[in-house]
Amino acid sequence: MLIKEYRIPLPLTVEEYRIAQLYMIAKKSREESSGEGSGVEILVNEPYEDGPGGKGQYTQKIYHVGSHLPGWFKSLLPKSALTVSEEAWNAYPYTKTRYTCPFVEKFSLEIETYYYADNGHQENVFKLTGSDLKNRIVDIIDVVKDQLYGADYIKEEDPKLFVSQKCNRGPLTDTWLDDYWKEVQDKPQPLPNGKSLMCAYKLCRVEFRYWGMQTKLEKFIHDVALRKTMLRAHRQAWAWQDEWHGLTMEDIREIERQTQLALQKKMAGETSDELDLSEDNSKSLAATMSSLEKNEDVPTPMVTKKNNAEKRIQKHLTPEGTPPSEHKNSKSNLRSSSSGSIKSLQAQVANWRMETLVRESETETGSEDEFYDCESSFNKWSSLCSLDEADIDISPTQGDQSNEDSIFNPTFLKRVTSERGSRRLVTLQSHQSIDGCPDTPVHSSCPITVLILVFHAGSVLDANVDMTAKKSDVTTFKGAFESVMRQHYPTLVGHVTMKLVACPSVCTEALGVLSTLSPYSFDCSPSSLETPSLTNDLIPIGAIPLIATSSLEYAESVTKTINSANAVFNEFIKSDDGKGFNGQVCIVGDSMGSVLAYDALCRTVQYQSRHDSENSILDTEITIPSDPTEHYLNKSHLQAPTPRRRSSSTSENHVKFEFEVSDFFTFGSPLSLILASRKISDDKTRDIIKPPVQQVFNLFHPTDPVASRLEPLLSARFTNLPPINVARYAKYPLGNGQPYHLMELIQSHPQLFGDHLQMPPTPVLRRLSEASVQSTVSGLVDNIPLITMNALQQKWWGSKRLDYALYCPEGLTNFPTNALPHLFHASYWESSDVIAFILRQIGHFDLALYGHSEDKECPMFKPGQEREKWMRKRTSVKLKNVAANHRANDVIVKENTPQTFIARFMYGPLDMITLTGEKVDIYMMKDPPAGEWTLMSTAVTDKTGRVLYTIPEKQSVGCGIYPIRAVVRGDHTSCNFHLAVVPPQTECIVFSIDGSFTASVSVTGRDPKVRAGAVDVVRFWQDLGYLILYITGRPDMQQRKVVSWLAEHNFPHGLVFFSDGFSTDPLGHKAAHLNSLINDHGIILHAAYGSGKDISVYHNCGLSPKQIYAIGRISKKYINLATTLNDGYASHLADLKQPGAVRAARGNARLLVPRRLLAPVSNTAVNRNRR
Repeated sequence: MLIKEYRIPLPLTVEEYRIAQLYMIAKKSREESSGEGSGVEILVNEPYEDGPGGKGQYTQKIYHVGSHLPGWFKSLLPKSALTVSEEAWNAYPYTKTRYTCPFVEKFSLEIETYYYADNGHQENVFKLTGSDLKNRIVDIIDVVKDQLYGADYIKEEDPKLFVSQKCNRGPLTDTWLDDYWKEVQDKPQPLPNGKSLMCAYKLCRVEFRYWGMQTKLEKFIHDVALRKTMLRAHRQAWAWQDEWHGLTMEDIREIERQTQLALQKKMAGETSDELDLSEDNSKSLAATMSSLEKNEDVPTPMVTKKNNAEKRIQKHLTPEGTPPSEHKNSKSNLRSSSSGSIKSLQAQVANWRMETLVRESETETGSEDEFYDCESSFNKWSSLCSLDEADIDISPTQGDQSNEDSIFNPTFLKRVTSERGSRRLVTLQSHQSIDGCPDTPVHSSCPITVLILVFHAGSVLDANVDMTAKKSDVTTFKGAFESVMRQHYPTLVGHVTMKLVACPSVCTEALGVLSTLSPYSFDCSPSSLETPSLTNDLIPIGAIPLIATSSLEYAESVTKTINSANAVFNEFIKSDDGKGFNGQVCIVGDSMGSVLAYDALCRTVQYQSRHDSENSILDTEITIPSDPTEHYLNKSHLQAPTPRRRSSSTSENHVKFEFEVSDFFTFGSPLSLILASRKISDDKTRDIIKPPVQQVFNLFHPTDPVASRLEPLLSARFTNLPPINVARYAKYPLGNGQPYHLMELIQSHPQLFGDHLQMPPTPVLRRLSEASVQSTVSGLVDNIPLITMNALQQKWWGSKRLDYALYCPEGLTNFPTNALPHLFHASYWESSDVIAFILRQIGHFDLALYGHSEDKECPMFKPGQEREKWMRKRTSVKLKNVAANHRANDVIVKENTPQTFIARFMYGPLDMITLTGEKVDIYMMKDPPAGEWTLMSTAVTDKTGRVLYTIPEKQSVGCGIYPIRAVVRGDHTSCNFHLAVVPPQTECIVFSIDGSFTASVSVTGRDPKVRAGAVDVVRFWQDLGYLILYITGRPDMQQRKVVSWLAEHNFPHGLVFFSDGFSTDPLGHKAAHLNSLINDHGIILHAAYGSGKDISVYHNCGLSPKQIYAIGRISKKYINLATTLNDGYASHLADLKQPGAVRAARGNARLLVPRRLLAPVSNTAVNRNRR
């Protein structure tokens, strides 16, 4: 749900505004009612005595909004059912309005309004609390500064130009609000000079909880149906004052009565020949969209940027209110009017379609029972697993060895044709993933480590996509990205940025041609005269991308795409955020954007292979085309127009990306269909061009009529294997451990990858368990020829699987095919499943726990337990829209002593919410840094949110430093820390974080400067074998920020200790903790670093002045108790490196010290990948 508070000041009194508003509504209702598709019907207009605000006027209206809705949304519904019902309670100066749709149960728009004689300075007139107040967005609408454009702008209604003839008011200047407020503040209105000021506070709640459409339509309603409408309506209320000035409330009621009669006559022509909507059909229609319903909130953040409208929508919506609560004297039930009626059959069909689109939410809200009751339906369309697994026929592919593993092999095609009627697909389970660590990160001055370029060209049914729509989609995508990162991937926050690459619309001509050829084109309902309408057309959707990419202009579109991407990239690296950028660049392409991105990438690799040669475009024999589409076009006797020489040395066909791409994600792409068409028209034995990227991920919904698989195009063996199912974010926010790697697949299914595909003709594959796979792989791998594995790897587009199936509601199969591309295209931008999947690919797991080791492979942590419903019902309500801030100090224990640790689980800023009485799973890695995670136990938090756990003696571990992860069962958030089991007399070096490292003061822990040479000094002591201890008197709620700051500046690995909550004596806390380590666990402090304030702490721990190093200002009282570093760390390090200045650590403990970097403390299992 989006919550916005609009504040609209006007230079009127509150009573004048009431007359102006009611007059404006009546007039606009008359003017903007044109009959079919656009109009207003007033059903009820009567007073009430006991309702919202006390006594007032109740109205009920029906709005016909078909001509104002986006075409892609209208295609989902019968055109005669596009109505909105309004109920309004007007108890001036307080009003409530509710908008609902009879057939869309989970749509609601509520507007609550207060009117005050001020300038809009009151911060919480609606007395919001909790998440409502936190998520509320305040938007001030200035009728002078906020201009309308195009057909919406009317010169006579411009406040900068309007002058009232009756009242002698106007024109208004840009500073009118401040000027008026200075004059009227604390004075009775109107002033003697006629000036007055009031403000309408409007709290708007919009909810449209349906799969794939929620974010886009909620933003559309706010940005277009509300803000734009309210801006124009209030400008009109001011500009029409000569018409309403002098009217009384009796006059207004008479105008409303006449308007009601006039509208009834005007709308009667539209509905006279239609059937009334019976009660049964009304209920049927109301359930139409229930299958798309989202029962839980999607973690999409509020969008604060004001976006202009993508298309025009209902200008006639009244600006005043929000939906009210029902009361006994008002008409609470919506009435069905003849204008909103549809034929019985239409109602039932529409009802059946939308009913199938109910969507279980991607994240939790308060209704735990609802979420888990729906759990069984999650898997229906998440992959091809709905097909029968037990009835599978797989036949070997015969043919020439050089071309046997191809779907274009004649023998393969013949076999597929003969078996099409009986063959079914199977879902196969594989064993655990073997994802490895990335390279050791290199420190960069640029905090951004991943740049995501979104190639947006629209869906195949988008003739023209304006820039506003593209920006809106990417803004939604970016906001959802931030929300998922903050919830479960916080270490990526601030290190991933996203930029839009606006691609040209390439399907316009193809849509026009196919729309004209369609035998159903006469049934179109054009929403624009400039582009072809395909609302009800039954055109062959699969032909659209084929025709679009075969046109003469397509190669030019690829060139424009490359130029646009290069411009965006160069603009980024020149910006403040992108200076020094040395990270990875990823491409995300929508349906047609991915096709343009692929051809742009392939043009880059072909350009490099030409060695800058410049063959004429008129040559008939082209051996290595510079454009992957050029040869295909020439084969069809077409001349590509793009290679026109721009200058003496540059050709458009030689334009290429100025950056390297690591990962390429496609959303519902018809790319393989296009490539198959090109291959059929070309040499079938030639390999398909491999894009110059590390990995391609082809994401799609199984019921998408546009999307197609890539894997069978590269290897015919994959026709027998289903795509990977992308884990549902609601159940597995960190993934479910499903294997993605190609070699894992080959090893797990050797029967599919044997030499010459020699298998029994019709084997029946069974679902393989993890145990069975591991027990048989070792013997079967030897049977797979090395040449087969190498050949597959060489032509494969990365090291992982390519095809990934996303969840979508089962009922989408009931919708018209031409309605689906728009719906799927909109769903990607708000899908938490998609976003979490992308984050798992661009980020790497568990670097925070074992540092950035180069010689060890990093295991991927996957919780052994699924998310469960909370033990306490109130927990989900309390944790809504708050981030986890779990933490635990690292623990040092002497060997052969009890191994006990404490972790605390809190949420929200300043520990507003305590996790009480909930399960926490405790995992330990007993063989770091690349061992397996072991579930030690499950504990329950106490009333303070703490878990105290002592490792049983039988499970206790020997000397070493062990990563521990405590995972909350309810939402899979976690805290990470280390248990260090050390022998007696372990030598340590202690550093006060604030005293020894920071060169500037930062109370909140936000990126203070680092003292020059501090990192080098810590590394020096670590290299000598000393255990590094970091200590601070800061409260532990700042742990994540502080440790992330240490990691950002590449401090070596060490054990970190914070104060338990706020302490009135932070120095005393440091001294007590260090003395405990010395007395209870036999630690020896060899040296200590800090500021002048830390000298007394270290002195009380028994350190001599030669062992205490102080930097910065030092009081005369302590000048003789420490060694002062007046010349900084650089000079001190030079002294330490002098022969005989210091010695290496003694004893066995030095073997335990890890030689790696410190890494951020995270509430999840992910850390960013830096290159």
